[in-house]
Amino acid sequence: MVRYILRIMSQRAPGISANRLRQKRVLLGNILTYAVLVFWSLVCLFPLYWVAVTSLKGDPEIMRGPFYLPFVDFTPSLKAWVSILAYVNDHLLLRFFNSAVVGITSTLLTLLLGGLAVYGLTRFRYAVRWRRLVLFFLAAVFAGSALIAPAVWMQFLFAIVAALLFLLATRLNLQGPALENDGILFAILATRILPPVVVVLPIYVMAQYTGALDTHFALIFTYTAANLPVAVWLLLPVFGNVATSQEEAAQLDGASHFRIFLTIFLPMVAASTAAVGLVIFILCWNEYLFAAYLTSDKVSTLPPWVAGQMSIKEAQVGGEGDEWPQLSAAIIFMIMPLLACTALAQRVLGRMALRSR
Repeated sequence: MVRYILRIMSQRAPGISANRLRQKRVLLGNILTYAVLVFWSLVCLFPLYWVAVTSLKGDPEIMRGPFYLPFVDFTPSLKAWVSILAYVNDHLLLRFFNSAVVGITSTLLTLLLGGLAVYGLTRFRYAVRWRRLVLFFLAAVFAGSALIAPAVWMQFLFAIVAALLFLLATRLNLQGPALENDGILFAILATRILPPVVVVLPIYVMAQYTGALDTHFALIFTYTAANLPVAVWLLLPVFGNVATSQEEAAQLDGASHFRIFLTIFLPMVAASTAAVGLVIFILCWNEYLFAAYLTSDKVSTLPPWVAGQMSIKEAQVGGEGDEWPQLSAAIIFMIMPLLACTALAQRVLGRMALRSR
């Protein structure tokens, strides 16, 4: 259809110059492009708008609907918002606090560890022997077995074996094939290949034996480990493959690599690092599976809480009318921080981009 219209426009009428015709074609193309973008934006934003409007409805509007426009089709009400925020048995504000603490802490740790990993892999050359890696792996296995062994003598035995293997891995001069930078990077990224449902049960068992179930530490540790490959993958093109001239100048002045990373290099890539941090925060905020398994009530975050409300009230198969506005208000309450963070990050990144020009 667009090509047909452009072909008709390309037929020059008497008295119209080629430049004027070219301007009309460009204008028509821009109008059609923006029309398609506006239509698709409305399609994408309508579910969010419908949830927001539903949170302002009451039981009569839900039962006699659908109503689309507040103050036109129906009179909006904040009854659902007051209900979810004031009802003490649901503890919505506590779930929000847990999500904020776990998401922010996990994001900062992931950026720090991922940044250090990428900086080390792009600024230094490594050659870790495979035999040494095997000894480290066996030492970690025996150390974990010492934590979950049922008898004290077994815990003591496993701990001794783990210590001996660790000493052998660090002291012996092992020869043979080595794992270099590219292999280490691939190994880090390969850990993300496994779906979370495969590793959630082992993590649950470890948290149960160590007493970390229903704690912030369990979620923060798990989210950091799960999102670390994503951070490494996203930060790799940001950090580059070689040291910059500012880093080399700081090294000549005697600055340590850690100080260079924190005080010189990170401010140079702050905008891109903030964008990566926003992606990691969204992954932590929306994560459901680990939060559902590793928490029960005290440290439960918003995603399992919302899913639990849908299951308890049977809203997905048709519950009472007054339950829909409350659930819609809870969903809007859950996504508002993400929208705010996205808008703030876009504004900050825009200002940084203007300053760099």
